[in-house]
Amino acid sequence: MGSAVALSSGAGVAIAVVGGLVFLAAAVFLVKKGGWSTPAHEREAKVPASLSPGPADSDLDTTILERYQGWGLVLVLFFVIWIPLYWLAQPDANLDAQERLKTDSVARGHEITQVANESVNPGGVGCVTCHGKDLQGGEVLFQGKPYAAPPLNNVCDISAHPAIKTKDDLIDTIAQGRAGTPMPAWSVLYGGAMTDQQIDDVVNYLISVNMDTVAFENNSCINEKAGSPTPEPSGSPTMEPMGSPSP
Repeated sequence: MGSAVALSSGAGVAIAVVGGLVFLAAAVFLVKKGGWSTPAHEREAKVPASLSPGPADSDLDTTILERYQGWGLVLVLFFVIWIPLYWLAQPDANLDAQERLKTDSVARGHEITQVANESVNPGGVGCVTCHGKDLQGGEVLFQGKPYAAPPLNNVCDISAHPAIKTKDDLIDTIAQGRAGTPMPAWSVLYGGAMTDQQIDDVVNYLISVNMDTVAFENNSCINEKAGSPTPEPSGSPTMEPMGSPSP
């Protein structure tokens, strides 16, 4: 996940600090100019502001106008500098956030594949129960007979698991299960116990494992060409069996 640009916490703190400093400087300046620091006995002798004459035209045309223009120029310069700097830093910030999200998802996926434990791992589903420790394959009883549960540490290898041609195939297999095997449907949409987010976490974890065990050219989860080999061009010559009669 153009996409909406979220304001990072670091940038928000920086904006708040700079804004506070600008506000403080403006307040000090206005206090000095407005005479708010005048002693109390002198302030009492002054004419109320509502009865005081307004500023002269010369002041309006010069001093006051120039003051407002100066503050406007300061704000313009601030945004002219801050906006490009923030924009330039945002792509790296988005990539970092995306990597953190992926890392967290992989960690959750690993926990889901482990056996549930009320105090340590309450969200575990226990994939290792059937697919073996470290997901290297196992054996379970199915319809009264031993059944070899396939390994998942190479589930993205197109040569070992030809049915998994894309990442979506892996998601669908976990969500819907496989008929005629002990593999049940895990998605809540099909009567299972896992949400879409949990399934995505497991898939991200399996892909991270397979990236270390399966060569890229055979990894159908991250390499589209692995699951969809380029067909031979039509009209290519075919070899005839040796000894076949010529027309």
